[in-house]
Amino acid sequence: MRGAKNSIYKRWHSLTISPAKVRRIWKHPYWVEAGIFHDISCGTCPRFDAEKPACSIVFGSPTRKCAAAAIEANLNDVAEKSTLEIGFGTWALARNLIRRAGGTWTGVDLGQPKESESRIGKGGYGHAADIPFPDSTFDLIFGIQTFEHWGQRVNPYMPPSRYEDCMQEILRVLKPGGSIFLDAPMHFHGNEMFIMGDVDKLRELFDDSKWEDVVVERWRHKYEPLERFLPPQHELDVWPEEVTSYPKEQIEEIQKNGSAWLATFKARKRNG
Repeated sequence: MRGAKNSIYKRWHSLTISPAKVRRIWKHPYWVEAGIFHDISCGTCPRFDAEKPACSIVFGSPTRKCAAAAIEANLNDVAEKSTLEIGFGTWALARNLIRRAGGTWTGVDLGQPKESESRIGKGGYGHAADIPFPDSTFDLIFGIQTFEHWGQRVNPYMPPSRYEDCMQEILRVLKPGGSIFLDAPMHFHGNEMFIMGDVDKLRELFDDSKWEDVVVERWRHKYEPLERFLPPQHELDVWPEEVTSYPKEQIEEIQKNGSAWLATFKARKRNG
């Protein structure tokens, strides 16, 4: 029953999302600057309900709540922009928000049949290392909790892709001056960089000769007064197989004292 109720809330939020409403919620700076980071602590997030206290997004795990909030904050002002979602799945929040905000949503996903044609305005087969569109097609390319899976070793759908290849493919189909928005949970699952929360290594994927205005948002990195959050045991069980380049002691420290949080990576493709 709890799962069914969660699904109803999630679907209702996606169906009724209003660009004007979320622009009002997120119209003021919602972060604290810390170098290249924009920190969004739970206690000061616009989606925090201090009376309860709780997140006012009522569906999903703590990091999924952050993903919904980040979609609201970053994808509500896309009028007349051509956007591409990498790995769109079944969660329609981003595509509904984009379409209602006056943008064009297109999607590619490994879960689609290989014969499913990808064309502007609809979803079809494709992935980050093989985007079936011409050069300089999109104003905005984004991925909602898919970034961490592109190079995942334990992946039932396909062999891992090189992140450098994926970023180059995104650059190819992104217009000069176009932007990228990728989010991923840290200390949860996916490629080892994400499990270990190695933001420095992830930041290196954004070559400064090709990208500018690079910002990393840290959602729930400071979770108080809300609860600490670690992934379920079946995710933790995969960590030793996925993480091969970091010391065992570092993994154990995260499991003992860490908490999962959401990172969003934003940047613009340089002109020229």
